[in-house]
Amino acid sequence: MLAILIIEIMVFGFLCFYAKDKYEDFTRAQRKKACISITIMPAALLIADKLIIGRFIAYERKISIKLAELYGGRDVKHMLKLHITHKVIHLTAALLSVTLLGVLMDKPGIGYAVFALLILVIVFYASDRRLDERIKKRNFSIRYDFPDFLNRMVLLINAGMTVFRAWEKTVRDRKNMTPLYEELRITYIEIKNGKPEIEAYEDFARRCRVKEITKFVTAVIQNLRKGSSDLVPLLKLQSNECWQLRKSLAKRLGEEASTKLVLPLMIMFVGILIIVILPAVMQLKYL
Repeated sequence: MLAILIIEIMVFGFLCFYAKDKYEDFTRAQRKKACISITIMPAALLIADKLIIGRFIAYERKISIKLAELYGGRDVKHMLKLHITHKVIHLTAALLSVTLLGVLMDKPGIGYAVFALLILVIVFYASDRRLDERIKKRNFSIRYDFPDFLNRMVLLINAGMTVFRAWEKTVRDRKNMTPLYEELRITYIEIKNGKPEIEAYEDFARRCRVKEITKFVTAVIQNLRKGSSDLVPLLKLQSNECWQLRKSLAKRLGEEASTKLVLPLMIMFVGILIIVILPAVMQLKYL
């Protein structure tokens, strides 16, 4: 096992040295974000390029769809490459770890092999699982923030502003950028740069992928096309619906928090039982 560990380290070290200058542009962008070790990233990129990317089409398509949902369809190819690179790094670290564990064991057997395989499988799927969790968190954040945004839009449009001016003021007044307001900001910039309003709003709904926003955008686009005066009543009605949805989201969040507290409470309960019962048991033992 020691020989295998040494070979693994030497191979990965060689790949790090060989690929050091091949992905300078890619690693420079990641260095600014400080999201990953730059030393081992080129080797992982090389492995991803030569052995993975383009060879598992169905898997890549599935992950690309998730990444498009998470990042609003922006830089999907780049993010796919980064996602696979992360996966390679995690798998490499897991492989080195289980090999080191095998070195420390006297005689690794079938149990060790099963354990090592299980660890690698878990690590492989863990990054995809985290991706699903991030998408879920993003969608929750968008749905949670949308009623506030919609309520503000209703007030501003009712005060005489156009949809775009109300949109602009809402974006400019916002200090902290949540996923929803980041998408709002992108839409505002696109319109300022000359993109047609209707197209920009449609792209906004497509990036968010939330039915409440799709409904809102549909009402706005119909108003822009037909010029009807029914926009404010429609938005008020939708605002009431969204506030009800937000209440249910907050309730669900509270229920999830309560569920997460069950395990710590159980551990505390067991600890208290041990503290209370153990002295009595010890006394009985010496009677």
